[in-house]
Amino acid sequence: MDAGYSTVRNLLYVVLVLVVLSILSNFYVASQLAHNSDELASLRLLLQKQMMGTAFTQAQQLQQKMDALNQSASGIDAKMKKAQDDFVARMNVELPKMMDNYVKQRSGMIEKQIIQKGLSLPR
Repeated sequence: MDAGYSTVRNLLYVVLVLVVLSILSNFYVASQLAHNSDELASLRLLLQKQMMGTAFTQAQQLQQKMDALNQSASGIDAKMKKAQDDFVARMNVELPKMMDNYVKQRSGMIEKQIIQKGLSLPR
């Protein structure tokens, strides 16, 4: 009977050692999970900072491009205004000449038509 108790006692020691090893392994796994969770949190923060930095940089670049476009548009507006002013000034000079030439051409044709019909021209 002593041999049976001895065997049970030895098995109990083995089970006790296995329980202690399983508890220790659970604590080890839990600590590793906590460490991984902390690492993921720090990576998330780092990515957010990088994304915000990138977004801020892109926003600044976009603002610079918009400013350049606004300046370019202002230059184009000034050129268009000058071109319009030049066109109006040219029309003020050339349009009366064109109208005079047109009236002279038409008056000659109308005089011929009046003479052909036998009417007299008032002078």
